[in-house]
Amino acid sequence: MILSIEHDLLVSGPDIQTCSQHARRFLEKSQLVHYDTVEIDLEHSMNGSDARFPEALDRSIARNHEILAQLLAQLKEEGCVDLDHLLLLSQGFPSKLLHTMCHLLDGFFGVDSFFFDIDEVSNWLTAPRQKQIRESPETCWLMHVKAKSFYGGGFEKKTA
Repeated sequence: MILSIEHDLLVSGPDIQTCSQHARRFLEKSQLVHYDTVEIDLEHSMNGSDARFPEALDRSIARNHEILAQLLAQLKEEGCVDLDHLLLLSQGFPSKLLHTMCHLLDGFFGVDSFFFDIDEVSNWLTAPRQKQIRESPETCWLMHVKAKSFYGGGFEKKTA
């Protein structure tokens, strides 16, 4: 089975090649996420002075909000409808939903992160980064990444 994932990584640097290397190195050193293949999609990557940048950045961050909303909806389906229910949250799928949500909110990079700012270690756009984009947009790059993980590892059903 193949898991295909896409990310938009915000990176600082002088040019697209440097930022591509920075994004690739970040993914190679990630302790939580490991991909078998990583492609930096240069056609859909851009720096802050590109006219498409503001809309692409907003769309990317909105994807993180959509992911959080989906996780929250699933958590509610599992019976956690207010904060008091956290005390009764069962270990397993419901607690994993909450765990993933906390990672997104707290700045941990994961497969569920669509947008991630490598330099600020954040799934959101921080005030310092907003200032940098305003003052020197040519140094801020939104790198679009396509990655794949191949898995199976012996757990699939075997036939004789």
